[in-house]
Amino acid sequence: MDYEILVLGPVELWVNGRSEPLGTAKERTMAAALAVDAGRPVTIDTLIHRLWDDAPPGKPRASLHAYAARIRRRLRGPDGDGPDHVVQRAHSYTLTVDPGQVDSHRFQSLSAEARALSDSGDDTRALALLRRAERLWRGDPLAGLSGLWAESVRTNLIEKRLATTLTRTGIELRMGHYAELAPDLATLFEQYPTDETVAGHLMMATYGCGRLADALRAYDTVRHRLSERFGSDPGEALTRLYRHILNRAPLSELLSRPEPAAGAPNSLPRQGEMVGREREMSALQTPPTDGAVIALQTISGMAGVGKTHLALAAAHRFAGQYPDGQIHLDLGAHSRDRRPQPPESALGALLRAFGVPAASLPSDLGELVSLWRTLLSTRRAVIVLDDAADSEQVRPLLPGSSSSLVIITSRRRLTGLPGVRSLFLDVLPTQDASRLFRQLAGEDRTPDPADVTEIVHLCGYLPLAVEIAAGRLVSRPSWTTSHLIKRLSREHGRLSEIRDGYREIAGVFEMSFATLPPDQRTAFRKLSLHLGQDFDLYAAAALTALQLGSVERILEALLDAHLIQEPSPDRYRFHDLIGEYARTPGSTDEQEDRRLAVHRLIDFYVQAAEQADWTIHPRRWPDEPPPAPTSLLPEWPDAAAATHWLTQELAALLSAEQYARTNGLAHQAGRLARALAGFLDAAGYWSAARRMHEPAALYWRGTGDARAATRALVDLGAALTRSSDYEPALAAGISAMELADTLDDPVAEAEARHLLGVIHWNLGSFEDALSFQNQALERRLKSGDDLQLSKSRNNLGITHLYMGNYVEALECFASALSGFRRAGDVQEELKVLNNMADLHSWTGDQESSRRLLKKVLNSPHAAANPLTRATSQVNLANTMNTTEDLYGALDLYRDALLTFNRLGDRRNASITLHRMGLAFEAAGNDHQAATHHELALDLATGIGAAHDRLQALCRLGAAERRLGRNRLALTHLTEAVDLADRIGAAEEGAQAQAALTALRAPFD
Repeated sequence: MDYEILVLGPVELWVNGRSEPLGTAKERTMAAALAVDAGRPVTIDTLIHRLWDDAPPGKPRASLHAYAARIRRRLRGPDGDGPDHVVQRAHSYTLTVDPGQVDSHRFQSLSAEARALSDSGDDTRALALLRRAERLWRGDPLAGLSGLWAESVRTNLIEKRLATTLTRTGIELRMGHYAELAPDLATLFEQYPTDETVAGHLMMATYGCGRLADALRAYDTVRHRLSERFGSDPGEALTRLYRHILNRAPLSELLSRPEPAAGAPNSLPRQGEMVGREREMSALQTPPTDGAVIALQTISGMAGVGKTHLALAAAHRFAGQYPDGQIHLDLGAHSRDRRPQPPESALGALLRAFGVPAASLPSDLGELVSLWRTLLSTRRAVIVLDDAADSEQVRPLLPGSSSSLVIITSRRRLTGLPGVRSLFLDVLPTQDASRLFRQLAGEDRTPDPADVTEIVHLCGYLPLAVEIAAGRLVSRPSWTTSHLIKRLSREHGRLSEIRDGYREIAGVFEMSFATLPPDQRTAFRKLSLHLGQDFDLYAAAALTALQLGSVERILEALLDAHLIQEPSPDRYRFHDLIGEYARTPGSTDEQEDRRLAVHRLIDFYVQAAEQADWTIHPRRWPDEPPPAPTSLLPEWPDAAAATHWLTQELAALLSAEQYARTNGLAHQAGRLARALAGFLDAAGYWSAARRMHEPAALYWRGTGDARAATRALVDLGAALTRSSDYEPALAAGISAMELADTLDDPVAEAEARHLLGVIHWNLGSFEDALSFQNQALERRLKSGDDLQLSKSRNNLGITHLYMGNYVEALECFASALSGFRRAGDVQEELKVLNNMADLHSWTGDQESSRRLLKKVLNSPHAAANPLTRATSQVNLANTMNTTEDLYGALDLYRDALLTFNRLGDRRNASITLHRMGLAFEAAGNDHQAATHHELALDLATGIGAAHDRLQALCRLGAAERRLGRNRLALTHLTEAVDLADRIGAAEEGAQAQAALTALRAPFD
């Protein structure tokens, strides 16, 4: 199918020679926005900006989808059987047509080919191509479309058309077409009254016609206009032309073709082999999307990441394509001993490199720019502008219409440079960093791959750091890689170790730091004190004591300078080595300032965690709301948003609690432990909770705050119970109950007894568990809190279930379910449904059990609570017929077991292993059954879960009997009978005794 997309005039779409009318102006803009980048993905955010500038409608993505659908339909042709040429991916749309089917791309391709032919001396073919290119124009580009993007593209294309027109005019002047050109050039001169190239062509055309006065008048006109508008004179090139005409020089001298560059300049320094970076090298080699020959490319990234190395490697690799010169110019933005080169100095160096005598260089910047662009207009050279300070330094150095490749490196993101593509250079992947280290240090010095991996990790995968570390190893014959690791692992010593006789990594960072203004330097130092892996805007505001707007501007500046990174939207972090540099100890005043910054951060996290906890669990303990914050906090519309924030900030919150606890801020540590208790419990971070709650309980008891101490002991006991550490959990629960009973506080009394009920249930002491749960319910009835009453009834139901009281269990579960639904607590509702499913399974109603469990597992809220989900998976597997679907059940068990092991939940891991043993038993695989029962027994014994231990002993003994291991079976079944006797488990005891009797029968 034949397609043609026209933008050099009104936007039009043609399919198989037939016009497919586009609808609204926005639809035409969408078509143009995709066409100018034909073949390449255009992000949705970019499309939104192109269509609506900075004022999109309420649902811009939906509008884009509609426009894309219409364009896609039109490209399929009237029969609708063509291929799909508008491809949508996660965050972009791509117009998958050949760029040559878009007239603007075809225009630029023809122009570029013509320039190449002209450079080679084939003016005839070049002229034919240029005339073909100009015939593609039907008016102003994107005619009828408004907006900043459309205007920018329109301006860009009109400038390219002017360049093509001037190239054609230059060829025709060499062919002697003076009379034909003069009228058109006069019109063009009125359009571009200060363009010196247009003026020069007009002067040559009129001079060639014998109109000396008109030629000189054109020069006087442009000189007057430049003086009036810009206060400047014509450039050296136009002045030289004026003098030639004034002296009646032969026109042939003015129009002679420049000789090909003989002995083209080459100032590219030699360097070692490039390791990796193939993707980046490919991006540098890929021509610009608009089809132009000229390539302007910036490479930005942090200090030491290898920008110069990549730029020079590219220049060397592509040198054959650019025969007129290969130039490297250090712009010196981060040089130790000199200031960045001003544009005048840089242009002078570039022009001298191409053979322009120093004595003939103009002093005016504008004239230097004009001479530079004129010189490059007939050359194909590759030019590396290295270590640029900013866009203002680089802008005058960019060529005009040229076939050259210009590669710019900078530690800053360079913006506002027309036609420049940007490439961000990150640290090396582990494999490439390791290969670089081995290449530099030698295979004989790097025998252990694990050591090399650790070294490059300690170097932050930064190429310069890897290079220096390898040099250290090479220069110290007695060192080994393990010795180098020890030196790099010293506290606060890594930066000083990454050095050689000429370079030190800290000094490289110092050059970037020195370019920052004072407020950014101060913020940079303070932000590095953050306690987590990354941070958000609010934590940054707390550290710097700045308002959000101010700190956001500073963060953007640090990002542009590549001194911090943005791993995800609005999350910031330091590279390891830059962070270490930023934390370098300063003066006493600076150290005190940093201490205060960290204290502000601790206060922020305490207050934010309290507010998040209140948002998620407003009645977990019926407390008063947290005090009014003194820090600027995020706003969470609901519990899910607060939970997401806690998840993102968890590493920082845990570090904040540890810092507070070990640096004299025990009160803040205690508050933080209390605020995080609910989240840590639900998310399964029980080891971390235990580390917090133990010192918190000691602190609150030491302050005499008995209620806070009770709560800390309950939180500690819950974490210990979750970790299956029942003996210390029981001690914490008893201490909490004794302390609560001194308070005349029914809430605290109920929480302590609820905890003790849960602990005894886990231990298999169901009578004690029932007693404590009834006591908790009695105290909660006084408060009338529906949520707390429902929690008590749910736990009573579980206890009744395990005691075989199925009617009572169902009543408790039904009451709890109603209460949780009234309270709107979905997570607790899912737990009750799980327990009800367990009840149905125990009473033989497997279908009802499966229905409830699938409802739980299909709930999006189950994914947020891994413990609930894993428990549901085990219960669902329990309902399956393992003789028919053993592997389906085992898959569920194994998924759940992975979760329990990750959470450190040894009791549920023991139960799951036991259930897997039962599944293998039902499928007739007694060897696997015995193995899994034995694993379950080991876990249950280790955590003191008597009832689980009893069940494992019974089934292990039975499996061993079937396998003929009678002595082991006798031992385990005898132990089971004794244990059942001790804990009052009559049903299991009777089963174990029957099995034991059957085992002994042949010997009686």
